Amino acid sequence: MGDMGEKEFFEKVDPNDVESILNAVSKEKIPRRQIEKQETGKVEHREEKNSDPMNLANHYVPKAFKRGDVITVTVVKLEKEGVMVNAGGKGDYFIPLRELSLQMISSPEEIVKVGDKINVFVVKDRDSKGNAVLSKKKADYLNKWKELQEKYKNGEIVTAKVTKAIKGGLLTDVEGIVAFLPQSQVGLKKGETLDSYVGKELKVKILEVNPSIRRIVVSHREFLKEEREKERKEALVNLKKGDIIEGVVKTIKDFGIFVDIGHGIDGFVRLGELTWGRRKLPKEVVTKGETVKVKILSVNLRNGKVSLSLRQTKPYPWDIVEEKFPVGSIVEGTVIRIHPFGAVVELDDGITGLVHISQLDVKRVNKVDDVVKIGDKIRVKVLNIDKENKKMRLSRKAVLEDENA
Repeated sequence: MGDMGEKEFFEKVDPNDVESILNAVSKEKIPRRQIEKQETGKVEHREEKNSDPMNLANHYVPKAFKRGDVITVTVVKLEKEGVMVNAGGKGDYFIPLRELSLQMISSPEEIVKVGDKINVFVVKDRDSKGNAVLSKKKADYLNKWKELQEKYKNGEIVTAKVTKAIKGGLLTDVEGIVAFLPQSQVGLKKGETLDSYVGKELKVKILEVNPSIRRIVVSHREFLKEEREKERKEALVNLKKGDIIEGVVKTIKDFGIFVDIGHGIDGFVRLGELTWGRRKLPKEVVTKGETVKVKILSVNLRNGKVSLSLRQTKPYPWDIVEEKFPVGSIVEGTVIRIHPFGAVVELDDGITGLVHISQLDVKRVNKVDDVVKIGDKIRVKVLNIDKENKKMRLSRKAVLEDENA
């Protein structure tokens, strides 16, 4: 049969329908030599090559699939040990239970039902009995690698079940594929061991996917890091200017302090916001690890910086000066400055008063530092308060007179 004849023949039949091929062979395509002999009246008893319809069918039927293909088949029957599927022709193929899923299953019903269309991998196009060997498990395996590559590219988080602890890390099952979780990427907490993770499900981020060497590397630590960052951003959004919250002094510097206010956020308190009064070294005001109340001054969502105030959690001292230090009361203060005309005494954060040189002692004083020095703690009497101008007159002399009276 010539090339043209073969071309016309295949155009008339469905290559996936064996019956149509057999019909065409038996009815339409008789070898040319046999036709010529019939026309001349000569009878040839010698059997023509390929004159048998079944042999012709074998000669003309193209392969529907070949080894290594992934094809779609239909589930036609469920059996105890596997399923029967049809690939579009007359014959059905058997897929054993072990080749149905990447996971361990006990019956086909866990995976498929009759009528389902499933993708299968052609392990062999023909075994010793002439049947194709198909595997849904291998098709799923190849497809899962593609899916994991996409998830790796997109930075998606997946679930990994820890199956075994080995030297250097953990073996995990990620959607039916074995993945390695290095010890450095586990995120071990104090007192934890690798063995304590066996059997647990962990959220992980894929660090590497290499199908050619069947290697997948994942990280639980990166997942935890992303979760903390997500929580930090959500917490930043919820911080409101003016709110007073608690925090823990984390770092003390000469220029201010850093306070941990939770969710991985460290707010900063500059020197000027430590106290209402004179500027002090931060270590004079707070200690590391101390729990303090702070007021939120500003939140920068773009760079994550939070500005805080320690002093603004307390009332402005001069607003309550008359209640705390009423005129006529005797209080203790610290000498913070000395002038030729007197000494400045600090009674509280932001509250200072002047002891005039004439009020330092019951006897005449020629020089202020003959009586008091910076840092001395002295008892004084409140003589007058000028709240508007933030001034106060104090007297050490009056205290001495009362004591000697």
